[in-house]
Amino acid sequence: MRRRALGGAVLIAILLTGCSGGGGGGTHVAYKRPTRPVASTVKVTAGDFYFKPNRLSAKAGVVGIDFSSVSGLHTFVIERLDGFKLESSGHKTKGNVELKPGKYTFYCDISGHRAQGMEGTLTIK
Repeated sequence: MRRRALGGAVLIAILLTGCSGGGGGGTHVAYKRPTRPVASTVKVTAGDFYFKPNRLSAKAGVVGIDFSSVSGLHTFVIERLDGFKLESSGHKTKGNVELKPGKYTFYCDISGHRAQGMEGTLTIK
């Protein structure tokens, strides 16, 4: 009986660990404005429910993001990076963010836009 209870406790611990977002899956980080110089820059344009390009890559460190919209109001948000957001409505805007190597999902957070395909991947090497 004791062995069964211990096995149940271990199973619950494993399930809870899997849902905790370990390995960066669910970890949120507060955005801090970088003070170091830009290591690389990416350019992305938003349109009617798309980003062009929707796959970006940059060097690790401070990444400059040049963002513009060709139609309507759109945003550029990096998933799990709380407080970083660029907005554009027919103009160019820029922002800098410091990123470690890995894959990051970016998207437009205007209601319904992400669900209609406004997301992409930023790979940091």
